Amino acid sequence: MFFLEFRVGQWHLSLAIVFVILGFLLATAFSTQQRWGERPGPRKQSLVDFIKKQQAERDKLGNQLVTARKELDRFDRNVAGRTSELAAHSQELERLRIAAGLRSMRGAGLELVVGDAQRVPLGADPDSWLIHDYDLQIIVNALWRGGAKAIAINGERFVVNTGIRSSGSTILINSKPQGGPYKILAVGSTTRLERTLRSDSDARMLLDDYAQKYGLLVKTVRRRDIKMPPFKGSYGFESIGRKS
Repeated sequence: MFFLEFRVGQWHLSLAIVFVILGFLLATAFSTQQRWGERPGPRKQSLVDFIKKQQAERDKLGNQLVTARKELDRFDRNVAGRTSELAAHSQELERLRIAAGLRSMRGAGLELVVGDAQRVPLGADPDSWLIHDYDLQIIVNALWRGGAKAIAINGERFVVNTGIRSSGSTILINSKPQGGPYKILAVGSTTRLERTLRSDSDARMLLDDYAQKYGLLVKTVRRRDIKMPPFKGSYGFESIGRKS
């Protein structure tokens, strides 16, 4: 009997312990549920606030992006305009360089070759049978009036300060001595250049009358493609009568 009571008491004790443990677990579960049940509200509100904040930030960034795109478009237009303006200036500068003789050029034009007579009669003044600096100047001036875009004699490109002058029996062009025959190249309208050479009284007298009378070498040829060399000298000007 004692053993049975002990077993029953032991069973009641075990059952009590089980109920205590079960009660503790239920209480813990209830408490946890209560805590988690209270959190979803604030957490949800925090999440909503976070989303609203991100939405506002996104809208702000979107507005900034639109403004940046407008600025970029305006910048592109300005750059395009300046690029076009720069290209126009570059083209004009290149045209001026060509006109100034600093660039080589090619084009149709005339090639004239003039030179001294092969023989000078005994007792005659040799000056009439020779090509002089002023003869070349007459031809060059007529070619300029005929619309020549570029002129060169014996490879020496004419620029604003190019001079043709004699030094004894030698003719200087760009301060470089040249000897005959003299090859004159002129880029321009061949028709207009030839017409000007015929209409200019001094040029016509030199190339026709004097050439036949004194036996001067004169040859004119039309060229479809003349390669005009660039000016290779200096643009320095010398003052006449300057004293050191």
